[in-house]
Amino acid sequence: MPHCVVCGQDVAAWTPHPHQHQRSAFMQRMQTVGSDLAVFGCPACGCTDRDRHLWLYLNAAGLPQQMRGARILHLAPEARLETLIAACEPATYVRGDLNPQRPHHQRLDAQALPFGDGTFDLVICNHVLEHVQDPAIALRECRRVLAEGGMLIAQTPYSPLLKHTFELTEWPDAAFATLFFGQADHVRLFGQDIAGYFHAAGFKGQPYAHAELLPQADPAQLGVNAREPLFAFSA
Repeated sequence: MPHCVVCGQDVAAWTPHPHQHQRSAFMQRMQTVGSDLAVFGCPACGCTDRDRHLWLYLNAAGLPQQMRGARILHLAPEARLETLIAACEPATYVRGDLNPQRPHHQRLDAQALPFGDGTFDLVICNHVLEHVQDPAIALRECRRVLAEGGMLIAQTPYSPLLKHTFELTEWPDAAFATLFFGQADHVRLFGQDIAGYFHAAGFKGQPYAHAELLPQADPAQLGVNAREPLFAFSA
């Protein structure tokens, strides 16, 4: 029976994304790695497959235990994961977004973070890099505010068939972005060179494959996309 690791409940079935059939032929042809829209939502708590996968990954890496007493910055925080992370009792837990939706969220621009060097032990910046004007700047800012030995978690869609990241020299309109980047407010589709962006910003490591961290996990039962790696890089 499907089981949600975020809310801890068994469910009859995962809820497909309401617009799963609108994914463009280009995005399908590029075998884009991101959400599995067929197992998108949990009918019990409303979390997404990305939420479930990331929580599984974090537990497999032992990060929830390390969060106790840690200093954490969470950009564009996922509501369900925010609750779980707060329960780990970090010493500092700053949450923010370019357009905050909750009173306790700060207005934060990933490309100009208002924090001193080495302020945090962990930065979580999921599904932000496909939106920002310059991901290189955002990653340099994440590296700057991380203490030595800290970690960045930064999930983002990408295509393993693209040799290089695909983006324009100008801001794309909504129709172009939906067709080629998968969503009206995306401005790029990362390719095989994605790890190079992290390395250029001073991070170490490579994406971790699902089979590496979660060899016994059944993607169908847990409602996750086994093709999605963990983008975890160390400072």
